[in-house]
Amino acid sequence: MQRQSFSQFVFFVASGFAVAAFGVSPGLAGAWTPEQGHGEVIVATFFEQASVAYNQAGQITPTSLYRSGQATAYVAYGVTDWLAAIIRPGAQSSSLGAPANQNYTGLGDSEIAAQARVWRDDSTVISVLAGVRAPTTGGATNSWLQGPDRPEYDLRILLGHNLTLAGLSGFVDFSAGYRFVGATAPNEGHFDASFGLYATQDLLVLAQSFNTISGPSGSPSTPQWAQAKAQFSLVYRLSGEWRVQGGGFVTLAGQNAYRENGLLLALWRKF
Repeated sequence: MQRQSFSQFVFFVASGFAVAAFGVSPGLAGAWTPEQGHGEVIVATFFEQASVAYNQAGQITPTSLYRSGQATAYVAYGVTDWLAAIIRPGAQSSSLGAPANQNYTGLGDSEIAAQARVWRDDSTVISVLAGVRAPTTGGATNSWLQGPDRPEYDLRILLGHNLTLAGLSGFVDFSAGYRFVGATAPNEGHFDASFGLYATQDLLVLAQSFNTISGPSGSPSTPQWAQAKAQFSLVYRLSGEWRVQGGGFVTLAGQNAYRENGLLLALWRKF
């Protein structure tokens, strides 16, 4: 079974919760980098569970009940007008029911990254990102329940484009990357896409897709795997600096991966 990985829900060094909610304002989140001396903080919590999984053939099969609650804080700061420093510490509490009866509470998916804008015009921006995902520690027997046991390295290219649809402001944001996992686990390819549309000046409707396909694996304990998730959320502007986000997500397809469903809640602050 696939190890637990927050990056399917959110690759959160530039995608996931933070991929695009400020996307219509160049210089903030997603492919857009913050202005020098400014940035954003996003504190997010979510809960997910699964009682079935996708097997090697991609067919749904029963599995031990999996549950996970996670919290993460995403901070992006504009070092210059084209370079952003990003940190994202996280904590999680995960469990796997009978007959496995496994539990893990401790450090969750945590990353540090740098994102550089390499090109932009009035409506489009292209950025590149390099990051390191920190290893976790804990007593869970199943390493995938608690996360990686060594650093992992991510490279990404991001493209954002502002648009107008039916008179409403919106954006699209795409991110493609490769994660170097190391050890016996296969490396991973990631592709995420977001579409956001402002239904009103203060209400953003956000639809997202998060996808991972691993490379081949020669280890039965860490087989080749894949997962595709869809997420829908609303982001409401409380003031010029504050926003709140709520929504849900579901796994649409996979291989050696859980069929997860979950809810999310996040609070945003621009500074």
